[in-house]
Amino acid sequence: MTEPHTSLTDAAHTVPLHVYIVDDDEGVRHSLATLLLAGGHVAQTFASGPDFLAGANLAHPGCVLLDLRMDGMSGLQVFEAMRERGTVLKTVFLSAHGELASAVAAVKQGAVDWLEKPCDEATLLAAVQRAATLSQEVATRALQRTQLLERWNALSPRQQEVARLLATGISSKEAARAMAQRDPERPIDPRTVDTHRSAIFLKLDIRSSHELGMLIQQMG
Repeated sequence: MTEPHTSLTDAAHTVPLHVYIVDDDEGVRHSLATLLLAGGHVAQTFASGPDFLAGANLAHPGCVLLDLRMDGMSGLQVFEAMRERGTVLKTVFLSAHGELASAVAAVKQGAVDWLEKPCDEATLLAAVQRAATLSQEVATRALQRTQLLERWNALSPRQQEVARLLATGISSKEAARAMAQRDPERPIDPRTVDTHRSAIFLKLDIRSSHELGMLIQQMG
């Protein structure tokens, strides 16, 4: 069951953080939400992993405060499900005394941090801020990659072929020769390569073959 809380003090922070609290202890959920709201953030609480996975926006940057041990679906199982879905959210695990080994394993799998209950307020807020910052960076990179792929897909197959060659730093003449060797039935003139180069640079919003090479590397 989801329990949304909307901050009334957004002025306390220029950009309020969106924090999900996933814990089967109602008291913990309430106290953490109260703390985060007082700090000017947006908090949304869930009593179980399945409720969180069904109700959270996994594509939007933010932080997840995730209880390590819950009835039913454990925190580690929730975390693994998040990873499988490619979320940009970053996780801070909350663990009880005696769960150190599991908490350390969670961090090794990609969690930002783990905190032992009950945790210091300043430490908690710092961990949330760190996780949210990392999440925003991941979301920004994902958006940039999506936009880059859209521009790349706007190129014709022939332009993409030319682009991959020009990205290596060779001249139009060398690119034309290489393309003719690959497909003798479709020779291309260096001046046509120049025309493709201009169109490629315009569509990708770049100015050099070096930039072209970097963009192709980013696409993988």
